[in-house]
Amino acid sequence: MKTLRRSFCYTILGATILLWACSSKPKGVETATEAQLVSTLGQLESQLRESIGTTLDTTKINTFVQNAKTLAERFPQDSLAPLYLFKAAELRHASGKWAEAIDLWGTIDTKFKNYQRSPEALFMQGFVSENDLQDRKQAIRYYEVFLAKHPEHPMADDARALIENLKKGITDQELIEQFEQQQQ
Repeated sequence: MKTLRRSFCYTILGATILLWACSSKPKGVETATEAQLVSTLGQLESQLRESIGTTLDTTKINTFVQNAKTLAERFPQDSLAPLYLFKAAELRHASGKWAEAIDLWGTIDTKFKNYQRSPEALFMQGFVSENDLQDRKQAIRYYEVFLAKHPEHPMADDARALIENLKKGITDQELIEQFEQQQQ
């Protein structure tokens, strides 16, 4: 009976140690160091760039996006965080996940205001809302916020023209016709 108890105790102890060991191991991206995240993102970017012209590798894109989001959340002081977040937004846009692309660009606009492409990220939210989601009202809101924050930006005149056309309800075809008439 004592042997059975001792055996049972060792089994419980062994199972506890095994569970502790398994639970204390790194769980991937959530526990990766800043250097590991940047390295992984660089490798994935190279792999994705090499595969241009072929079908999108959704696994690599998903991994890239997750790593970029983790870098931005855990290490926002890293100068590469907004850069990789912007690239993640572009990848989401290219893969047709427009709402997620808009969210990623929104993170850049709100959390990385000093990033040089932050105004472009805000503009892209309007652009994708207008052209991909066909949501004119939301596009106007994004363009108006863009103009309020960046009235002197090189894309400000474009935003003003887009707002005007969206409010008038002018279609892309009508814009093309207007442009062709102005060229004659």
